[in-house]
Amino acid sequence: MNNVAFLFSMFWKIIFISFFFGFCVFIHEFGHLLASLWRGLHVEKFSIGFGKRIWGFSVGKVEYVVSLLPFGGYVMLPQLDPTDKPQSSDGKELPLSSPGDRIAAAFAGPFFNVVFGFFLASIMWLVGVWEPAPARSCIITEVPQLLPLYNQGLKLNDRVIAVDGVELEGYWDEVSAKLPASRQELVLTVMRGSDKHEIPYKTEANPEWLAGLRPGQRIIAVNDKPFKKGVEEMTTEYVFSKKAQVKLTVLDTEGQKLDIALKPAPNPLMENLAFPFFHAVNPLSIGGVIPGSIADKAGLKSGDQLLELNGKSVSTARGLLELLQEEAEAESLQLRLNRQDKELLFENLPVPALPQASALGIVFNVRAEAALPGMPAKLAGIQHGDKLVSIDSTDIGDVETFIDKIKNSEGRSLELALLRGDKLLNLQIQPVANQVEGQTAYQIGLQLSGEAAKVIAHPNPWRQFTSVVEQTGRTLQLLFSPLTNKVKSLGGAQKGEESASNIQVRHMSGPLGIIMMLWYKLKLEGLRGGFSFIILITFSLAMVNLLPLPILDGGHIVYALLEMILRRRLPTRLVAILQNTFAVLLIGLMLYITAFDGKRLMQRLSFSWQNHKNVEKTE
Repeated sequence: MNNVAFLFSMFWKIIFISFFFGFCVFIHEFGHLLASLWRGLHVEKFSIGFGKRIWGFSVGKVEYVVSLLPFGGYVMLPQLDPTDKPQSSDGKELPLSSPGDRIAAAFAGPFFNVVFGFFLASIMWLVGVWEPAPARSCIITEVPQLLPLYNQGLKLNDRVIAVDGVELEGYWDEVSAKLPASRQELVLTVMRGSDKHEIPYKTEANPEWLAGLRPGQRIIAVNDKPFKKGVEEMTTEYVFSKKAQVKLTVLDTEGQKLDIALKPAPNPLMENLAFPFFHAVNPLSIGGVIPGSIADKAGLKSGDQLLELNGKSVSTARGLLELLQEEAEAESLQLRLNRQDKELLFENLPVPALPQASALGIVFNVRAEAALPGMPAKLAGIQHGDKLVSIDSTDIGDVETFIDKIKNSEGRSLELALLRGDKLLNLQIQPVANQVEGQTAYQIGLQLSGEAAKVIAHPNPWRQFTSVVEQTGRTLQLLFSPLTNKVKSLGGAQKGEESASNIQVRHMSGPLGIIMMLWYKLKLEGLRGGFSFIILITFSLAMVNLLPLPILDGGHIVYALLEMILRRRLPTRLVAILQNTFAVLLIGLMLYITAFDGKRLMQRLSFSWQNHKNVEKTE
């Protein structure tokens, strides 16, 4: 049954990507076709797909075909050639087309992409898209003191088994996070495949730690710009910073505002982008409120984000449980939380009889996704969407807590409390023993979700369009910033500041990378995520094609405008040189980007395989 579900999941994703990714290209070419026919230009062929012709027919002088590879399509339009000798495929000279005709034909492709994007965006406006729950701050949970750099003979795939002879197992990013900045010279013992190596290693301190970032601090702005979507937006502002230094505005554990400036180091785990080394989370979101509880009577609601308990910062579910233990003898409780971008303070809440979140009436975001047929979870009556409250009187703050309880149950019956809608239910569930890789494992057959809370938002089509325009423009600006800064300095202007982002051409994504990201979106967010990404693709395709570069639609528009201004055709030799040069550059660029896309794919497959093997060894 699981294999059938897996195959079906693979199949529908492949069909979705093949159709809609190809349709973004097809609708672009279809726009060229309609505009060309409207303007009376000579069209030879319109193909759905590429490669060998499978089937086709002709209408007038236009051949319509279906080709072997179902990824988009193309239109043969020889009169779009800006030279004074356009020719058909059989060598016949064609009449000259006017600049206006060529502008209309070239512009129609991107225009149809935009129209298609607005059509999809209108549907998603009604249906809604997944977005992170609104959060005007995020809480730092970890700041490594050392940078996990890969040099001096250390490689990304090396697994560290000892530091200075002391056993400390994990990859270097995991191991280095446990070491203080005072550890300057080390001897790392690593396993590379089946070979053991000893590597003398000089460490480098993390500039985030040196600048004063500490766990428990709350980030409220990046480069003086507040954010509304928590960690996701904060990280984007950090990575896409236009300055060499990033300024983080934080609130310390006592609520004091601090400005912390630092020059980010390239992060080797994120392709040397200026990606944060510190870890931050959105404020802890309440998954549900038990009816009649202290939290319910106080007015707390599902989706509220907890910020502080009795003036102490709350970052995770486990952190809240620890604070409840610490405040067990307090006279009352005070909760500060965020609700729909507004901070609220709840004072003089009674202290629960037990120092537990469930006793307070707060339920976390651990939810039942699917109960497998014939397994204890299904037999006990657990349903999709049930929110897990506690198991044997232990609060379920994360998926790991629940799994550990099941694994260590030794098959005895467990009492499970869950919240279904506004009803608190108590079930008895008895794990069964199964043999996994020759070892006994206790299971109940329940798939869980413990992700950070997301909400379904309804951004209007214009907002979806402007978001893509802003994102694309920002990326292009950072890509070309070294060149623009050089031009400014040559022109006598003050040299522009170095960007902190380190964004380069190799960080862009070609077709392979886009397909990988689309697959990831479908996996995490289903059709909503898939369609929202298709909207991004079709809008981006329009904007890229409008760039004023030869062989792109924008280049053809520039040729036509120059002809209108100069009142003469451009020299054939000049156009040929430009077209051929940029064709070679574009092909080279796509191969270069695809090579890095392939490298990323192989790294992900390699890490997935290694993690799979490591799990097998520890089971």
